[in-house]
Amino acid sequence: MPRTLLIVGLLLMSPLVFASAQNVLIIKSANNSFFNSTIEQLINQTRKQIKFQIETLSTIKTNISLLDSSTLIITLGLNAANFLNDKKLNKPIIHSYLTEFQYLNLKKPDNHFSILLDQPLQRYLNFIKYLLATQNIGIIKHKNNKISSKKLIELSTTFELNLEQYLFESGDNPVNMVRELLQVNDVLLSLPDPEIYNRKTLKGILLTTYRQNKPMISYSPAHVKSGALAAIYSSPENIGNQIAGLLNKFLEDKSFKPESHYFASEYGISINHRVARSLGIKLIDKKEILKNLKLEQNK
Repeated sequence: MPRTLLIVGLLLMSPLVFASAQNVLIIKSANNSFFNSTIEQLINQTRKQIKFQIETLSTIKTNISLLDSSTLIITLGLNAANFLNDKKLNKPIIHSYLTEFQYLNLKKPDNHFSILLDQPLQRYLNFIKYLLATQNIGIIKHKNNKISSKKLIELSTTFELNLEQYLFESGDNPVNMVRELLQVNDVLLSLPDPEIYNRKTLKGILLTTYRQNKPMISYSPAHVKSGALAAIYSSPENIGNQIAGLLNKFLEDKSFKPESHYFASEYGISINHRVARSLGIKLIDKKEILKNLKLEQNK
C-alpha cells in the first residue's frame, strides 16, 4: 500500500479525526452570565478541534436553518429545551440547566439527554448528616414529583433518620406548609422547584425557619446569603465540566450509550456561619465535609 494511502487510512480511524469533523451548536435560552460562564468552561474542557457555534434561542427562531448545520446540539435552560423537543432532529441533543421537576415534564425523544441541576437526594442527606446532628428532616415536594413511600422508607433506613414529605399542589401556600412541617421536624431540606421556592415565597419561608429556630438546607448559594444555613450546589463551571465530559464521550466513542438524564456530578458547598452561630450549631471544616461527600460519592 502506498505510504500516503496508509497515513490517510490511519487518520480516518483516529478518534481525534472523528472529533474534528463535529460542529456543535450551543443554544442559550437567554443571555446571562451563568450561561456564558458554563459555555466558556465547556469549550475549555472540550477537544480544541471541535467547532462551536453559540446562539441565543431568539436567533435560532428567526433562522431555523442553523439547526441543520450542526452534528450535535447543546441547550442551556428550559425554553431552549422545550423548543428543541418539538423539532424532529436526527442528531444527539444535550439539555442542561434543568431541574428534575422540569425534566419530568419535558417530552423525551430518544436522542435527547439531560444534565440536571439537582444533586441526588442521597447527596443532600449525606450533606445534612455531616453538617447537623439531626434525625427529623422535612421536605416539600410537588405532588407530580413526589418520593415514593418505598423510597422514603429505604432512605430513612439507610441514613437512620426520619424523612417526612409534604406534597405541594399548584395554589398551595408553601410558607404555611413550612410552618407546619417545622413544628414536627428539625430541618427543612429545600429542593429545586420554582413553584415552591421563588422570589415571591423565599423571604417568607426563610423568615418562618428563623422564627422556629430551625435551619434550612438548600440547593442555592443565593439562599444561603439570604438566611439558609447551607447549600450544596453546582456552579456554572461545574455544569460546564459535566457537559464537556458527556460531549467528549459522544465524540470519542461511537458506541457510547448515554443515560436519558444525569444528576449533577460536580458541586461545591456554601455555609452561612452567622446563621450557624445564631442557631448554636458547631460546624466541622467545609473542606472536611466536601472530602466526606466525595468519599460517599465514590463508594
